[in-house]
Amino acid sequence: MAGPSKHPILVVDDEAEILHSLRDLLRMEFEVHTAHSGQEAIRILQETPIHVILTDQRMPRMTGVELLSWVQGEKLEAVRMVFTGYADTTAVIAAVNQGHIFRYIAKPWDPHELVAVLRQACVQYEQIIARQRLLDDARGYVTRCLTLVSGLREGQAGTLNSKGQAEAEQLAMTGTDLLARLERT
Repeated sequence: MAGPSKHPILVVDDEAEILHSLRDLLRMEFEVHTAHSGQEAIRILQETPIHVILTDQRMPRMTGVELLSWVQGEKLEAVRMVFTGYADTTAVIAAVNQGHIFRYIAKPWDPHELVAVLRQACVQYEQIIARQRLLDDARGYVTRCLTLVSGLREGQAGTLNSKGQAEAEQLAMTGTDLLARLERT
């Protein structure tokens, strides 16, 4: 019997030693993918489902913030994290504001703390996916309600008295309102 699958994470850093170190630290608990640049990370993200991205901020040609902004623009659900060895307040603010990151981690990191934060990020990812499924289910419900109301109006879904049709229309409107509230959260 197979155990639960590991969450796929992507670690991005231009320093090979850091990638090797993080792969060794994380491979037992996570499915670790690595990239040496933002461009390589984008290629991996286009080919492989990734739940968590952990990227260095300072890299040639594309910063971590630029990478995470791209991820956000593509509407990928991956939880985004930045780490850097520099106390660059501007980079941290940009990461939060532009990349909508889950966490910022300073180098050097504590291995136990890093693993704990990655676990939290995986839980966050699962919540994002559960919310998306709920939204999809609610959209399907509203669509079915609206189809029923339309079918009742056109006589294709049988006949109801005016009270039953009013109740069906109210159900559809309530579903639409609930969906709008859910999307706003």
